[in-house]
Amino acid sequence: MLDKIDHKILEELQRDGRMTNTDLAERVNLSATPCLKRVKKLEKAGVIKGYKAVIDQEKLGYNMTGIILMKIGDTSREAVDAFGEAVKKIPAITECHMTTGRIDYFARVFAKDFRHYETIIKDDVGRLPNIVSMETLFLFSNVVSDDNFRVPH
Repeated sequence: MLDKIDHKILEELQRDGRMTNTDLAERVNLSATPCLKRVKKLEKAGVIKGYKAVIDQEKLGYNMTGIILMKIGDTSREAVDAFGEAVKKIPAITECHMTTGRIDYFARVFAKDFRHYETIIKDDVGRLPNIVSMETLFLFSNVVSDDNFRVPH
């Protein structure tokens, strides 16, 4: 079970995963050694899964974000597994989730423009096994965006 200090450590690391242990310890009001022990414990427990750089896709020329809603025809275990394995091979898909409701999956893709998006659909996503229908939602503006899970207090 996490205590208030663990929560604070997680919040601070989510803000800046590259800060030194000394800076982190200062921010959570601990000395360096106990702070490092807590971080290592959180890592070992799998609460902290890793550290990464957050990339601004627009600075790399990927100015469009699309959410593709997909319905599949066969929901047997074998068909679902085959679909999942095929999705993993498409570099343009950065996220894909099985859902409930009228669609079976939603996937996020980044594209440079409409022509690039069309290529992604024709050459990759459209060739996924077992797709019955597809619909895309293009995202306009970001109201709230945070890759980090916020730990409830």
